[in-house]
Amino acid sequence: MADAAVSSESEDQSLPAKGQRTPTGWHKFWNREKSAAYKRNRTFVTQGNRVVQRFLDERSADGSREFGDDVPSRLNLFHKNVKTLSSMLYGNVPRIDVSREHHDPDDDVARVAATLFQRLLGADIAPSGAGLATVLKAALNDRLLPGLGTARVRYTFESEITEVEMITPEGVAMVEQESILNEEAPLDYVHWQDFLWGWARTWGEVPWVGFRSYLDKEEASERFSPELANQLEYKKQLPSGAQEQQEDTFESEQRDNVEKAEIWEFWCKKTRKVYWYSDGADEILDSRDDPLELDGFWPCPMPMAANTTTSLYMPKADYVIAQDQYSEIDVLQTRISIITRAVKVVGVYDASTGESVARMLNEGVDNTLIPVDNWAMFAEKGGLPGTIGWFPLADIVSALQALQGLQARAIEQLYEVTGMSDVMRGANTDQYTSDGTQQLKAKMGSIDVQALQEEFARFASDLEALKAEVVSKHFSPQTIAAQSNANYMPQADMPNVPPAIALMQSPDIKWRVNIRPESISMVDYAQLKAERTEFLTAMATYIQSASSAAQAMPGSLPVLLEMLKWGMAGFKGSNYLEGTMDAAIEMAKKQPPEQDKDGEKEKAAQQAEMGKIQAKAQADLQVIQAKSQAEVQKIQMDNQATLAEINAKNQGDIQKIVADLKADMQIIAAKLNADLNVEAAQSEFAMAERRVEHNDAMTEAAVEHRHTMAQIDEQGDQVRSEDD
Repeated sequence: MADAAVSSESEDQSLPAKGQRTPTGWHKFWNREKSAAYKRNRTFVTQGNRVVQRFLDERSADGSREFGDDVPSRLNLFHKNVKTLSSMLYGNVPRIDVSREHHDPDDDVARVAATLFQRLLGADIAPSGAGLATVLKAALNDRLLPGLGTARVRYTFESEITEVEMITPEGVAMVEQESILNEEAPLDYVHWQDFLWGWARTWGEVPWVGFRSYLDKEEASERFSPELANQLEYKKQLPSGAQEQQEDTFESEQRDNVEKAEIWEFWCKKTRKVYWYSDGADEILDSRDDPLELDGFWPCPMPMAANTTTSLYMPKADYVIAQDQYSEIDVLQTRISIITRAVKVVGVYDASTGESVARMLNEGVDNTLIPVDNWAMFAEKGGLPGTIGWFPLADIVSALQALQGLQARAIEQLYEVTGMSDVMRGANTDQYTSDGTQQLKAKMGSIDVQALQEEFARFASDLEALKAEVVSKHFSPQTIAAQSNANYMPQADMPNVPPAIALMQSPDIKWRVNIRPESISMVDYAQLKAERTEFLTAMATYIQSASSAAQAMPGSLPVLLEMLKWGMAGFKGSNYLEGTMDAAIEMAKKQPPEQDKDGEKEKAAQQAEMGKIQAKAQADLQVIQAKSQAEVQKIQMDNQATLAEINAKNQGDIQKIVADLKADMQIIAAKLNADLNVEAAQSEFAMAERRVEHNDAMTEAAVEHRHTMAQIDEQGDQVRSEDD
């Protein structure tokens, strides 16, 4: 904070006075701004160089580490963590999606324009070594190591001058005309030490940005002028682009032998101009008005900056935050290495015993006896235990095990600080850890990784959006059509190509260039399979339930599809189906609700009602029959019991009693049958009445339907007669 305060006081953010806005005055201004920026960035650059050297595990000529490091042995977990993050964040060539700010489904011109933009931008993402993929890889590496990754966009073109005939008042004359042969909007990687910015607390407050490049004398003469090129100071260029304050940290044999001049390109947001500056000249080399005419002015997106605060916009490497844990692990690793080399079988023995004891270790093999002179004296001294003194190996091994335990706990602390779980690194230090614990580690660790993925995707999207803006504002229609292969669009879209190109060049249209994180990061196919299986299972359950609802409520299909789309949004990767789902919803909205023809639905309902009535009548009849049979069986059982009792009392009267009982049974059976026939007749009569009512209703509906059709035909004849 003290350095920041001093820097802000020593740096004058105001522009030169109007009377001093000359090439010399601007040179003094940018010299002061650059010097102040160097002071602010001194700590960041020093730490960044150390982080890069730590990642590469660089050593000096004598084998020791740089910067006076007295730790001879390291466990370079930092290299492994960075490589793991780099592989997780960037494993695929990015897929670019271009759309208008507002998604209008019927705007075919905008759809074709977005397709042309997407084709034009997609032509630069092939991993050829100089396109978007290479730029993103280098910028991501700078973000993970020193803590600052950035890139920029330029506009270049090739032209030729030809003579054409022009009709003038004096007659026909030959006039020189410039024609464009090729146009490009290249993306350039910017080294983290070749980028400067003015004092600011946030990126939105940055007043200027600067990009450093190196030109030899021939290039400087061609870009500016031979007179200005002679004033420049040419030096040996450092391969890392380090500033002069860090030259002593690089070996002289690693420097480039080509002498080049250091050129700074400053973009000033207050004046909306670009200035070219070099220390060796007495004035600025060149100045131009806003060359790209971008809405945000900057030719670069907001950099990927690590651990910034609102006190001062200054990145800080992730390694610096966890450097104490890394150092502690290295100290423990050094001690473990030293003690490991000391773990060996050594000892001392009594020299007076002769060479027998030494021969026992050097020459002794299985089943071999070595003679000992003066055995009596040897035995008197206690034999072999009294003659040999072994090195205390048990104490050394115990200390080694203790150090290994301390190192394991230190590594766990490092994981807590960095958020890099051992599961995410592909290592499992505890074989007894439950599967739930492993999933929890992976989930919590993926939160930080997801934030980095979002930042990286934002940077890539902003960079491509700047290129799209350059294309729309500077490319000719012929170049846009050629580079986007507009001639190979579908025949149905060919009439929309010219208005689409005009729309692309319209300054009032805002385009949204999007690169999704999941399209650029490394794919975990096991996790992808689990996510898609879960998605399909959930969708199948919903569709099964929604099908019944759609049949019960005609016209509710669009609402059910909207609910399905809403549910899909909760699954990662479901965006690929959004276009298909939108088309299905639009089709469902345009489809008219189902209508019954000639009262078919009403007939089906009446038939269903009649079926219910018949089923109920049959069920009632079965209940009556079952009830009658049960009563008959009960009477028979009672009569049999009475008959047995009477038979026991009086055998003589049994014939009379039997005759009486049979008569009674006949009377009762006749009565029950009469009752049963009456109830059946009543039920059948009720069914007949319902059939008559139904036939009357059907007849009345048919008559009304014929009457309605007759009215419709009469109205149609009247309309046709009026038209005639």
